[in-house]
Amino acid sequence: MSYVVMHPGAHVGAGVDVGIRRVAARVKAALRRTRGYRVGVLLELTAGQGSCLGHTFEQLGALLHGIDEPRDNGGRTGVCFDTCHALAAGYDWRTARGYEATWRDFDRLVGLDRIRAFHLNDSKRDLGARVDRHEAVGEGFVGPAPFRRLMRDPRFAGVPAVCELPPEETARSLDKLKSWRPRGYAGAR
Repeated sequence: MSYVVMHPGAHVGAGVDVGIRRVAARVKAALRRTRGYRVGVLLELTAGQGSCLGHTFEQLGALLHGIDEPRDNGGRTGVCFDTCHALAAGYDWRTARGYEATWRDFDRLVGLDRIRAFHLNDSKRDLGARVDRHEAVGEGFVGPAPFRRLMRDPRFAGVPAVCELPPEETARSLDKLKSWRPRGYAGAR
């Protein structure tokens, strides 16, 4: 299945609950109108700038629950987990303990099976800044260790990932990410 990755949008003063209901209703309507198509929607974890929705696992879980799209047979909804946005939103996944706590919370509130893609970016801003500024992998406030863990985590083997950086930084980041994969890795090249 192919997916469109989207930021959930902003509530622009209407409040989080109203914003979640509105976005969920619109995505649900779009999925209904495109029934039979082999394309789905991935809600991206956001940095949480301004009144943007989707910067907490609770909000992503509520959005997916509101869309109420069946999960069996893969479903047409899921999450794109952006590593820069996670740090900016306040999820400190940089240490081994923080890494496991982040995935435990995500699994409880959203479900690890809902992760269908990654945006692998470091962050130019530190933990909880709620500012979306991407940096080359391993060169920002996230640092290299969490990316090494992620590249070796069997729970995410085969999940597609992209870097959202200028070409030179993307090439440098991809070289690092590939070097951190375990030997004999059978995932994407």
